[in-house]
Amino acid sequence: MSKERLMRGVVCAVLALVAAAMFAGRGAGAKSSAAGQQPEKTAEQRWKNIQMLKGLPESQLFPLMNFVSVSLGVKCDYCHVKQGKDPKTGYDNWVWESDDKPEKKSARDMMRMVIALNKSQGFGLGPDEVSCYTCHRGSTRPQLLPTFPLAASGHEAAPVPTPDAAPTPRPTPPTVQQIYERYTAAVGSEQAVATFQTQIVKGTREASQGRSWTYEATIKGPDKFLVVIQIPQQGTISQAINGTSGWMKNAQTERALTPAELGELRQAAELFDVIKFRPTPTMRAIGRRRVGDRDAVIVVDRPAEGVSRRYFFDAQTGLLFRIMTLTDTMLSPIPEQIDFEDYRDVDGVKIPFVVRRSTIDTYDSYTRSVTEIKHGILFEDKVFSMPPSQPNRP
Repeated sequence: MSKERLMRGVVCAVLALVAAAMFAGRGAGAKSSAAGQQPEKTAEQRWKNIQMLKGLPESQLFPLMNFVSVSLGVKCDYCHVKQGKDPKTGYDNWVWESDDKPEKKSARDMMRMVIALNKSQGFGLGPDEVSCYTCHRGSTRPQLLPTFPLAASGHEAAPVPTPDAAPTPRPTPPTVQQIYERYTAAVGSEQAVATFQTQIVKGTREASQGRSWTYEATIKGPDKFLVVIQIPQQGTISQAINGTSGWMKNAQTERALTPAELGELRQAAELFDVIKFRPTPTMRAIGRRRVGDRDAVIVVDRPAEGVSRRYFFDAQTGLLFRIMTLTDTMLSPIPEQIDFEDYRDVDGVKIPFVVRRSTIDTYDSYTRSVTEIKHGILFEDKVFSMPPSQPNRP
């Protein structure tokens, strides 16, 4: 991993302490997400020798490459060249633009095929129904033959199910509004939820490679949020939202957040909301499905161009237990999953004490646990104001 990518990963992980970087629709591509903000650069504008993925938003490049890596069960150096290590940092020196490995050419050919299939709308396929994983399933070479011995051959009739004496009619699925009302009732009464307009939440964040952080989040209403993170070897990092603006501070710098960073921090703050789901006109309910060992009631949404999302509610309790997001790209969709676990009663309100984020790259996945919650606390708005600049010492 290059030093540049490592540092970028740390920054992104901080900005998305409890939320997904793609959670609110990075699939909108290179379009500007805020008034006056410059459009995002494309992959070929940011990196050299991009041939098959021209036009791809730069922020989608590494997640998409991670999707390819997982699909084939390989690491980056299967296609890409690295030349030793940087003697100063100890990190790998990647020559991403190099075409020295023939596997990279094969990868481009495979990408060309997948893109053509998804655009053809032939072969009985709809748009975006084929990805690298469709054939490879974690192997560099797709399996050509079935595994023997076979359970049944093609000419054998399937077993005939025994018909029910009286088929049970399928119940009418609930509406999005009904699901929302049951969910909010399961979380707690309006009076109890109202006491959580101000909160101080403490906990830990565990990730791969032994990375463990502690955090303290201070929340007031919908537009004031401060998170203070303790990262080993880096010290304290603070980030805040104060109305329409935001700021960050660490041992090296203190500055205002860019519009993109502010948007990502808002997504992080939203996962601390007691109510994490609210109906919108683009949502629809699709009824009940079996998910793992539980029955789930599912709501689907298209919150932005190129983004699809599913909300999973426990059919027994009514509580939200999963949000699954797919962000479309020109090659394959990028998946992300947020799981809410270990619901506990805190003064009449159900709070998930464990939040898991699963992404296509385990480096960006994490588990956030709550160790302490205080609510209904009085504190002044200046808590969320950017600290005054310190004068330079002589």
